[in-house]
Amino acid sequence: MAFANPALLFGLAAILVPIIIHLFNFRRYKTVYFSNVKMLEDIKKKTKREQTIQQLVVLALRVLGIAALVLAFAQPFIPNSNSKSRNGNLVSIFLDNSYSMEANSKDGTLLYEAVDAAKNIVNAFGFNDDFVLTTQDFTGEESHILNKDQILELLDNIKVSPKSHTWKEILTFEENTCSNSQKGNIVHYYISDFQKNNFNIALMRTDSSTSSFLVPLPTQYSNNVGIDSCWFLSPVFKVGNQVTLFARIHNYGEEELNKLPLKLYVNDKQKAVAAIDIPAGAYTDCRMVYNIEEVGTQCARLVLEDAPITFDDQLFFTYEVTDNTRIAAITDRDGNRFLSALFGKDSVFTYLPMPYTQVNYSQLKQCGVVVLNEIPKISSGLADELSKFVKSGGTLLVFPATETDNSVRQFLSSLGSGTYGSLLKKELKCSSINTESLYFKGALENRNDRLDMPTTLQHHEIKGGGTSGSEVIMSLEDGSPLLTAYTVDKGKVILSAVALQDAYGNCHRHALFFVPLHNIGIMSVMQNKLYNIIGVDQMQSIALRAPGRDGTLSLKARKGGEEFIPEQRSIGNETALYFHNQATTSNFYDILLDGTKMGTIAFNQNRKESDLSCYDEDELTKAAKSSDQNIDVIKTGTKNIAQSATEKLNGKPLWIYFIIFSLLCFLAEIAVLRFWGKPKVREEKTINN
Repeated sequence: MAFANPALLFGLAAILVPIIIHLFNFRRYKTVYFSNVKMLEDIKKKTKREQTIQQLVVLALRVLGIAALVLAFAQPFIPNSNSKSRNGNLVSIFLDNSYSMEANSKDGTLLYEAVDAAKNIVNAFGFNDDFVLTTQDFTGEESHILNKDQILELLDNIKVSPKSHTWKEILTFEENTCSNSQKGNIVHYYISDFQKNNFNIALMRTDSSTSSFLVPLPTQYSNNVGIDSCWFLSPVFKVGNQVTLFARIHNYGEEELNKLPLKLYVNDKQKAVAAIDIPAGAYTDCRMVYNIEEVGTQCARLVLEDAPITFDDQLFFTYEVTDNTRIAAITDRDGNRFLSALFGKDSVFTYLPMPYTQVNYSQLKQCGVVVLNEIPKISSGLADELSKFVKSGGTLLVFPATETDNSVRQFLSSLGSGTYGSLLKKELKCSSINTESLYFKGALENRNDRLDMPTTLQHHEIKGGGTSGSEVIMSLEDGSPLLTAYTVDKGKVILSAVALQDAYGNCHRHALFFVPLHNIGIMSVMQNKLYNIIGVDQMQSIALRAPGRDGTLSLKARKGGEEFIPEQRSIGNETALYFHNQATTSNFYDILLDGTKMGTIAFNQNRKESDLSCYDEDELTKAAKSSDQNIDVIKTGTKNIAQSATEKLNGKPLWIYFIIFSLLCFLAEIAVLRFWGKPKVREEKTINN
């Protein structure tokens, strides 16, 4: 037998009190004179002998009762054969406070029961033990060793957290904190609902000085519905255009849902509503159509109603609507009338022609498209600026010159796109167009009609393509490309096999050739990501077209006022913002530069918490037994967590038996004093003569 609090055994000195009282408890007797004392002497001897035995019995009961009571406070237990906690423990508790812990339980919510369970575990250990508390927040307090009072104070302040870390990240953070303790015996408790999409028992590692206990919290199953994601059918946003938005709604429950209302708000105005049917355990893609009515950054959100899990009932997203696109044309002459007619006469575009010997680099950074029209050579400075422009999301459209030097070919090769080869002087007709390309999609009403195709008298060979993905938009009769698009990092490089002049044929006068060129300008507006996922997306690039980019950008939530300064780097005509988990709530965040709003981006919570399917006790027990690790599962309810914690770690507790024995001793003492030696009442009969 061992004791959890052996220092209290000094209380056994209290048994001296009844012994001293017994030794000094002398009675004074009154003398009574009788004429015949023979019978009285016999009675006196018999009473004194009984009284001595009675006092010894009372003394023994008092000593045993006090000793049992002291031993009970010292918390005796029968230790396990492999127990190593005699010199103190490091007790590490992981308490899951993610959004899934908002689910209902028999006593309220899972988080309420988890906090109660953690307090019971802490109270099962002594004040000489060290404690570590880990939650989904990974706060500074959680990275330190705590005493018993400190961890109980932290447990009183735990709330649901928007963060959700992987099981590997949780174990790594906990391991780093535990390394700061000098205790040799480490005990881990993991209190969670153990969602199947996150928990992985194979990642847990224990040794001879480590014990791990899983504390699953059973939930009253909740039929959760969440908005998973959304996307647009077309990336082009212009005032007056009709756009189609798709939203994926996921039903994680076991019941089919019918006519669930889904609403779309744009700039706090309701734009569309849909009633959707979702089978049990499946998802559906809902289609919503509406018109764009204003320019600028559009702040939109999808909303549905579902309880008790509500964090996934809204999805925030933003997109940009522009009034025109800036297109710069770098030419070898004063200008090209065909380019001017295509882009300069259209109010959708702002056309900026400039000679290649006098390029305004500052204007290039504000453009969506740069056209290289028959440039015989490219300087190193221009090549560097164009490379930054393309890789940061711009579109480069190239029309070849009749004679070019190697600088043009080397520049295109450095981007990883195709490059120009020989000039082939033969008449060819355009044989096919890629109607599935974004640059043609929706432009042809009837694809079955025989189309009048443009003709080339000569064209440049386009060869290679490096590591970039390529898309042939138009092809000639011999299979060679007439117009080809290459993806270069975030941008596009589009090569034309012909120049816009009569010597190359009639492509520059043909409407079918100008359709993709016009759409290149329309689709060149760089769209930011619709939204970021908290804890997953750590960077977003934004285009700052306003003058005076010097200064520090900050992000401020529209609701709640949360504000932080992200890490920021200037890359070409973009600024990259790095969040480092600074955003914590789903919301619109305004991008501020010296108090001036430069744009808005959206953040949403990670949807992995939406799936409430969890491992039950039997599944966890089976996994623990097959893991070959020192892992056990506490199956009892939270009210018995303290008892289970000490029994599984230290052994069988005996204090309750000593309490019972002490009470029995005191009751026996009362009974002895009350009934032992009490004279019997004799009934005398009176005989009436």
